[in-house]
Amino acid sequence: MSYKVVVLIKPKDEQPALDRAAEFARFMPDLEVVAVRVVNEFTEDKKQALEQTYTRELNNLKDRYPSIEHFTPKVLFAEDVAEGFCDFAGCASHQFDLVIISANKRNTLKDLFFSPIDSQIMRKVPVPLLVVKDAQAPQRLSRAIVLAIDFEEDNHDKFVDEVLFESAKIFADNFNGEVHVLNCVPPRHTSLMGGNLSQSVILGNKKPLSRTDVHAQALCAFAERHGIPQENCHIAEGRVDEMIPKVCEGLEARMVCMGTSNNDGILSAIDQGASELVLEQVKGDLFIVNRLVKLENLRPKS
Repeated sequence: MSYKVVVLIKPKDEQPALDRAAEFARFMPDLEVVAVRVVNEFTEDKKQALEQTYTRELNNLKDRYPSIEHFTPKVLFAEDVAEGFCDFAGCASHQFDLVIISANKRNTLKDLFFSPIDSQIMRKVPVPLLVVKDAQAPQRLSRAIVLAIDFEEDNHDKFVDEVLFESAKIFADNFNGEVHVLNCVPPRHTSLMGGNLSQSVILGNKKPLSRTDVHAQALCAFAERHGIPQENCHIAEGRVDEMIPKVCEGLEARMVCMGTSNNDGILSAIDQGASELVLEQVKGDLFIVNRLVKLENLRPKS
């Protein structure tokens, strides 16, 4: 089974996204990697020369990653880096399974006025996305891969759940990891900032169902349907951007997988910055399926 990823190359020596792709390639020899350099400062008369220069740089970069057997360099020209990259990644003819980008360093004051490129891509790319903070951070096999799902009935997108689970399972299978499912029960009032990590899933409870119980039932049903053991199921009450990092820290997770809803719900807050807050606080990678990912964008595997 081949797996095709597109990696955004940074205009500097460090390449966390490509480092992660190379790690994947060691476990997935058939992995196809398209390395994209987006040039946003150019004139029409200089494009050919610039393309040749950056193609040489990409080919030199390839030599640093011998584990990537199927490496394709690509130079794009676009005034808006995020928009140009997302258009290329989302083109149906390319049939990419995954986008991998490096996280930008946050500058609190500057980010109030200019959204970082990684944030723009999180919102716009119509392909499942992996954001890598630090590919050189200590990693261990058998680490938890946390699947964060919102089971609120009004904004629950089951298609996103399935994409997240299948992707989490691919990562877990290839890195001897375990899939954990986390359900954050959002507060009823936005002023409620804290959460209670002592909540756990208890079957056979005879008490009247609380809001947490309803979420727990949905979580148990999802876990049973996908063969996830009860001990890998977690309930946390509170804000998504606070509770996900807390649970991931407790599990020493290597990755957290999040989705957005097509409706206006708690996870759609990912478009207003929740994903950036989670990314800033978790130690592992952040995997995102946003509302633009469509079923027809995901090619069947053979």
